[in-house]
Amino acid sequence: MEKFYKEVLMNGIKDMVFILKVVNDDFRFQFINTAAMERLNLSKRIVGSSIMDIEPKEKAKFLYNQYSKVVEIQNSYTYEDVYEENGKKYYAETVLSPFFDEKGTVDQIIAVVRDITHERNTFTNAMEMLNELAESNERYHSLFFHNTDGIFILDKMGFISDGNEASEHITGYEIRELFGKSLKEIIDKEDTGNFDNLINEAVKGTNQSGNLLFNNKNGEQVNIIFKIIPLFIDEKIIGLYGILKDVTEQIQSINKLEESEKSFRIIAENAHDLITLINKDGEITYVSPSYKNILGYYQQEYLNKSFLHNVHTDDQERFLEIVQNSISSGEPFTIQFRQKNAEGHMIWCESIGNPVFNHNNNFQHLVVLTRDITLRREYEAKLKYFAYHDSLTNLPNRLFFKEQFALAKEQFLTSNTPLALILLDIDYFKLINDTYGHDTGDAVIKEFGSRIKSTIRDHDMVARLGGDEFVILLSNIQSSNNAIEIAERINDTIQLPWKLNGHTLTVTTSMGIATAPSQLIFTESSLMKKADIALYEAKKSGKNCYKLYNDNCPTPSSYTNKKTKL
Repeated sequence: MEKFYKEVLMNGIKDMVFILKVVNDDFRFQFINTAAMERLNLSKRIVGSSIMDIEPKEKAKFLYNQYSKVVEIQNSYTYEDVYEENGKKYYAETVLSPFFDEKGTVDQIIAVVRDITHERNTFTNAMEMLNELAESNERYHSLFFHNTDGIFILDKMGFISDGNEASEHITGYEIRELFGKSLKEIIDKEDTGNFDNLINEAVKGTNQSGNLLFNNKNGEQVNIIFKIIPLFIDEKIIGLYGILKDVTEQIQSINKLEESEKSFRIIAENAHDLITLINKDGEITYVSPSYKNILGYYQQEYLNKSFLHNVHTDDQERFLEIVQNSISSGEPFTIQFRQKNAEGHMIWCESIGNPVFNHNNNFQHLVVLTRDITLRREYEAKLKYFAYHDSLTNLPNRLFFKEQFALAKEQFLTSNTPLALILLDIDYFKLINDTYGHDTGDAVIKEFGSRIKSTIRDHDMVARLGGDEFVILLSNIQSSNNAIEIAERINDTIQLPWKLNGHTLTVTTSMGIATAPSQLIFTESSLMKKADIALYEAKKSGKNCYKLYNDNCPTPSSYTNKKTKL
């Protein structure tokens, strides 16, 4: 399994991954995966080199500043970068994650670089279309209700369903007087045939125009230039527009609206990420077809619902605050959150949102582009796991032990809850390695760690420090007798039969025990040193035993188990 995870890091992650060591005020490469080597034409030979050695001066200075921010804030940091390759512009998003040494200092920084060129271009194109759409809608509103020329809305038979104020001035009739009547009734009889031809051609899908005579309410004839435009919804004609007088500029606006709607629809229907429109009331007015592929929901299951629909309850307050701030400031936002898919699972997503305003600077809607980042989050979790665990035994490593010790010490200082360390190693381990080979030696270390873990309590921890050396952190013990009981239990477990790689082995361990002094100031280093002294005494006494360090005596106490030598 460990080899699998390492293979995933090196070859399975399509994002570029770097691990850099913080050395004084410099950053040096420790790891680079295959994606980074191929994309940037690098090789493993850069390992050990400084950023300043690899990158051009200006680029190196920029990267140095980004990594320095992580050291300064001691937290993850994300930035975007733009670069050109072969004359083409690329966008990248880099997440820098710090890992700390025992002193709480940033020791390593893991960089995961993701190519967001496609998402950025898609988002930019969508924003351009939506801005045009918002502008066209405003123009349409003005065209219909405030136009000085008359406009009627007709069904496919020419019956009137609505009209603007200008149409009342031209015909002399109030709109309510014309509702449900055929427009033919106020057209001069000589032009009714021409009107029928215009209607018949218009319902076939083409704009029609002609000169007609209207008879207004006072019986006066009015010469107009009459245009009929089919009204399409989802490529079906549901009615007609009847426009009186010259409406060239208005027709261009309507055509632009139709073209904008079509362009946006093409982008939305082919997008791999989620595209969402949210109105000023926080309701979803549009979702892209990709909702079905990514979340498993049909579009209509989200329409007219709150934009927080299916967002994890723990993330809703933060999401709402970020959206409100974005609308107030007019600035885009980025947020990572969890939302539920159709199978009931919570998946991690990242949204980029942008508020859209009309020419009066009034908020129209929010455009949100969302992508599934569950896999990326899993990669980050695996990277963190590798940084805190031993690769052979899967037990916590020295770094993890130091962090847990700091927590246990804090609990000790606040509640005076005793704690202890047991430092132990495998007796005659070099002889085992030399006699049976390193494969068997590794198998002994893994089994040794497994047996130790099985003997300790759930809230205790065992960590591998390196080689055959292990340490046990015992927290919330009542007295040193509890540590002794655990040491005896370990001894009994270790002396059970060993059969590994076809060999029957006799394995024993020596242990040094040190308890935290109740009256003295101590550190992880000082307590570890006492346990090491006790371990030395155990080895000196013939191995296969444990020794308890006594602060009141110059040498450890002589608690000793029965010895069994190889």
